[in-house]
Parts: sequence; C-alpha cells; structure tokens
Amino acid sequence: MAKKARKDRGTLSSGQVVSYALGDVANNLTFLMTSMFLMVYMTDIAGLSAGVAGTIYGVTKIWAGVADLIAGQTVDRFDTRWGRLRPWLLFGSTPLAIVFVLLFSVPAGLSPTLTVAWIFLLDALFQLAYSFVNIPYGSLSAAMTQDSVDRSKLSGARSIASALTGVLLSAVVAPQFNDTSGDNVRLQFTLTTAALGVLAVVLYLICFKNSKEVVPRSATKISFKRTLTMIRHNRPLIVLCLAAFFLLAAIFTMNAVGLYYARYVLGNAGYFTFLALAQTVGTVLIASLVPGITTRYGKRNGYIGASMVIILAFVLVYFVPEGNLAIGILAWFLMGIGSGGTNALMFSMQADTVDYGEWKTRLRAEGGSYSILSFIRKCGQGIGGWAAAALIGAFGYVGQAETQTDSAIEGIRLATGVLPAGLAVLAMIIMFWYNLDGDEHRRIVRDLNSRRSAGAVSTSYGVDTDRVKIPALGDSRDLLLRPRDRGTLPVVTIFEREGAGASDIGPAVAKELGVKWVDQAFSSDQVAEVDTRALFSDSAFQRWLRTLSYTGTQDADLARARDVAEDHSLAERNRLDLLTLARDGAVIRGRNGAYVLGRAVGSLHVRLTAPMEMRIERVMHKTGLERHAAESRIAVEDRVRAEMSKNLYQWDPHTDESYDLVINTGTVTYKQVVEMIVAYYRSKYPETDPAAASQPTADDPTDASPS
Repeated sequence: MAKKARKDRGTLSSGQVVSYALGDVANNLTFLMTSMFLMVYMTDIAGLSAGVAGTIYGVTKIWAGVADLIAGQTVDRFDTRWGRLRPWLLFGSTPLAIVFVLLFSVPAGLSPTLTVAWIFLLDALFQLAYSFVNIPYGSLSAAMTQDSVDRSKLSGARSIASALTGVLLSAVVAPQFNDTSGDNVRLQFTLTTAALGVLAVVLYLICFKNSKEVVPRSATKISFKRTLTMIRHNRPLIVLCLAAFFLLAAIFTMNAVGLYYARYVLGNAGYFTFLALAQTVGTVLIASLVPGITTRYGKRNGYIGASMVIILAFVLVYFVPEGNLAIGILAWFLMGIGSGGTNALMFSMQADTVDYGEWKTRLRAEGGSYSILSFIRKCGQGIGGWAAAALIGAFGYVGQAETQTDSAIEGIRLATGVLPAGLAVLAMIIMFWYNLDGDEHRRIVRDLNSRRSAGAVSTSYGVDTDRVKIPALGDSRDLLLRPRDRGTLPVVTIFEREGAGASDIGPAVAKELGVKWVDQAFSSDQVAEVDTRALFSDSAFQRWLRTLSYTGTQDADLARARDVAEDHSLAERNRLDLLTLARDGAVIRGRNGAYVLGRAVGSLHVRLTAPMEMRIERVMHKTGLERHAAESRIAVEDRVRAEMSKNLYQWDPHTDESYDLVINTGTVTYKQVVEMIVAYYRSKYPETDPAAASQPTADDPTDASPS
C-alpha cells in the first residue's frame, strides 16, 4: 500500500535518489578524468608538447558542445520497452568505457603524428559517446517524476556525487603523476582507466535498473529557428552567455593545468587531492547559502560577489609560496566558493532569461536557450584549456623532464593564477550589463501569468485573446472566465497553513455559494490514510540536498533545461485545469489558485491561518497522530507546498498581498469564517447569480464570445 501511494504521488524513495546519483559518479569517472588529467597525460606520458596538447584539448571540448546538440536532438526520438532514455545508459555505457580506456592507452613507440591522431580521434569519439550517455542521463530526472521537489533532490544528489567523485578520483590518479618516467607507466594508466571504466559501467547499470520513466514524453522540443528569433531580443541571455564563456574559460584553465601546479609549485602531485577536497567543501558550503544571498542581494549582485571571490582565489594561487600546501588549500577553498556560487546563480539566471525571452518575443525556448548556453560554456572550457597549455608551453614547459626551469614554473603560476583571474574579471565586468533584476523578473512573471491565462481562456472559447480581457476593475480583475452575457459565477480560492480548517470551511462556502468544491491535488488527509510515514520523509538532509541543485556540476545545462521545461509544462497543465474548474464557478483549495486566477473577474482569494498550537491540536484530532507526528506533518506540508509554488510559478503562497482576505481561524468558529467569506464575496460581487451555476457552458464558439 505504501509503495502504491508513493507511485501515485510521484515521490521517489531514497534508494532511487541514490541510484540516480550513482549515474553521475559514473559520468564523472570519465568526464573529470579527461578534464583534469588528460592534458598532463598528453604532455608527460604520451610525450606531446604543451601547445599541441592544448590544441587537442580545446578543439575536442568545442566539439563536445556540438556533440551535446547532436545527442539532444537524437536521444528522445526512440521508444523501447525500457523507455526512451534508460536504454542509452544500458547500451551506451560499454562503448563509452571502451573509448575512454583506449584514449588513455597510447601505445609506446608511435610517431608524434600518429600519437596526435590517436589522442585526437579517440578524444573526439569519447566526447560524442559521453554526450549520448550524459544527455539522456540528465533528462532522466524529469522522466522519473513530475514532482519538482523530487527533481531538486535528484539534481542535488547529482551535484554531491559530482563533487565527491572529483575528490576520490584525484586521490587515486593524481599521485600516479609524481613519477611519469617509469617503464610501466603507460600500462599503469591503461589498467587504471580500465578499472574506472568497468566501475562506471556497473554504476550506469545500477542507475538503469532502479530508475523508471513514469512521466510521458515532453512536448518541448528544441527549435533552433525559434531559439534564434528569441535570442536576438534577449539581452540578458546574451550577456549571461558571454559571461559564462569567460568564467568557464577561467575555471577550465585551472582544471586543465592544476595538476602541474600541485606537482611543480607545491612539490607533490598527490597534494592535488587536498586541493580538490578544499574546493569541494567550498562549493558545498556556498550552495547552502545561495538562496539567502539571492534573497538579500539579488542574483546579479550575488554572481558578481562570487566572481570577486574566485578572482581573489586565482590571485592567491599565483602568490602561494613554493611548497606551502596550507595556503594552497585556502586558495582552492575560495575557488570552490566562487565557482560554486557563480555556477548556481548562472543556472538560476538562465531560467529567468527563458521567461524574459517568452515575455519579449512570445516564444518560449527552454531547450534552445540552454543549448546555446551549453555550447558557449563548452567553448569556454576548450579555450581555457588551450590558453593554459599554450602559456606553459611558451614559458618552456617540457613534458617528461625530471625538473622544470624557473621560467616554466613561472608559466605554471601564470596559467593557474593570473590568466584565469583575468578571464574571471572579464566575466564579472560583463555581468554589470545584465539588466534582469529580481523586481523586473517578478513583474515579467506576473505579466506572463496574465497572458497565459488569457490565452488559455481564448483558446478554450475559440476567440481572440483581447475578447477575454476587459479594462481592469477596481480590484485589478480583468480576465473573463466566461462570456459576459452568461453572468459572473462565484470563484473562491483558499490557501491554508496546514490545520487552519480549509477542508471543513471550503465545502461549506461552496454549498452557500451554490458552486462545486474542488480539493487540493494531493490531500494531506488522503496521504495520511495510506501511510503517514510518507509525510515525514522531508528531512533536514533532503532539504539541504535540494539547495545543492546543479551547483557542483559543470555539464548539466540540458538536464536543467528539461527540469525547467517540465516545471513549465506542469504549471500550464495546472492552469488549464483551474480555468476549466472555475469556468462554471467553484471553491478551490490550493492548486496555486490565488496566483493563476488572481486577475479573474468574480474571483475572491482567501488565506487561512491559525496559531501553531491550535493547528497541531486540529491535525491530531483529525488524523489520530501523536503530537510530534502532527507537528512534523504541519512543517512538511507548509514547507513543501510553498516550495513547489516557488518552483512552478516563482510565487510564495504565504505572501498576504496575494489575497483579498486573510483570516485567523483560531479566534472564530468555522461557521463564522464561512459566513465572513460568503458575506464578503456577495458584497464584493453583488451581481453574482448563484442559480446560474447549474447552466451548462455552450461549446459553440460563435455563441461563447466573452465580449
């Protein structure tokens, strides 16, 4: 019974969340291996010059952006008995692992030309194979659940998996670069990557087995024509892409040559593990603080502040005294704060630019705009790695040499400190032109909400949008839910803090007004009747997990696009349901009714609250729960429902200004509350005819004009 309830509600078990995260462990065993160690492998084991190695790194990273676009257009087109996305994990993981092992298995004795060809071709194949596994993996979270809170858990778990994998991988691989002159070093890397490849396949299979595609295929497709039309008028997106290019160039400058720094400046390649751990701690720490930073300072200012931190980190990297691990750890910790903060805010701002693009051009293109950002970021990664390698090569770095000259070590310092600091400064300066602040975005979202509701009504009646709008009344209502010649029917929305009495008050109000009662989509009482433990799964850890959403990942742009598109799709389906329910009058509990129907003519929006102690007693009486369980239930219900509203509509349902009436049900009886609401409604809308509620709505568009 409990499993059935979980399936019906779309919530995921902890095992499913962990299994999904293991898929990103598998991703990063290969992705981070190439990002952090391929450059050093090319110069110090395969024997290529730093300039040639950097060119390969740069070209294949840019190709990776193209490969992502190819995969994004392809993977969703096939349907099998395992689903649309999971088969790519099943059948794509083994070819990916094989190409990965071959990439780090350059045979000894090859000529320089053949060595370049071997690495270049296999790296290009690796990037393509990786895209055909990573893109469906990232999209899988939106196919596993429609619950935006659960999807946040999945992306948060993915971020933690990505960060921890980087630390563990560096602990295994970095020390192997202390001595790259041994006879068996090539075989050692072949065996290491073979073990990593086998482990990755096993983890992909675990993810495949425990992940289920339960959400129907999304209607959202990438249209580059729509995207180009939208992006021409989307200044915030253009600015964000330019800033992302230079920021990712800065970060991957460090990724590509950071191991050289640990080996030759700090004195031990194994120290790279401590640096990676410090960076991970900084990333996780800032992720927990980003929501508060956004609320207090705004996204752009938060991004600029995080950019300042990462610039400081890069400058500190340059000045770290030779062999001083402690200061190096501090620098990498600050780097984690800066990169984690900018990455989290970048994804958040990207979602805002999708809304801006729709508002400006009436074209919504989540997939296209995120694809553009993804490609720009991959270009930045490639340019950053190429520039770093070119710089250390120009200062005389010689691969496979036992020692490096002072000039070469200075080149390493410049490539890991001054160069990325300069790129990060450019990224920060560009962000001053980002003109979409929080107030402006909220205004845009409100306008879009009005447009979408008007568009949905006009589509329902088959008339022009301007015929379902009237000049705003004194209460700012201007959206007609039905033709004016059919009169106005009562529409009341009720949102409550759990235990405030809506389940008793709402039906009574509906009866008095002569309209139907519509309960919230997922009733707490219904859930509690099945398995009350399901309400207590929202632990502090899981809430923290949701704050980490996509913070620690560098290659999840298209996965984030799917999440944003799915949230929008859910919100629009809910909008259509609400407008249909309200057309013939209704009292509606929850469902974000006060927001969606906020401008509907004849609507009244009510929020119910009560003292916590009284709400606890009511929940205990209604459900039979013990006090602690009832208190937990209230906390979960209030928090999660508000969180879903923010995810779907960027709206806080606990904002009093969204309602016509806010009533404390702890100081009056339920009967008095019902009388207050009904009397207020009839006073506000005296022309309302309750008897008209029984009249059917005609389907003839020519007779249904609201004008």
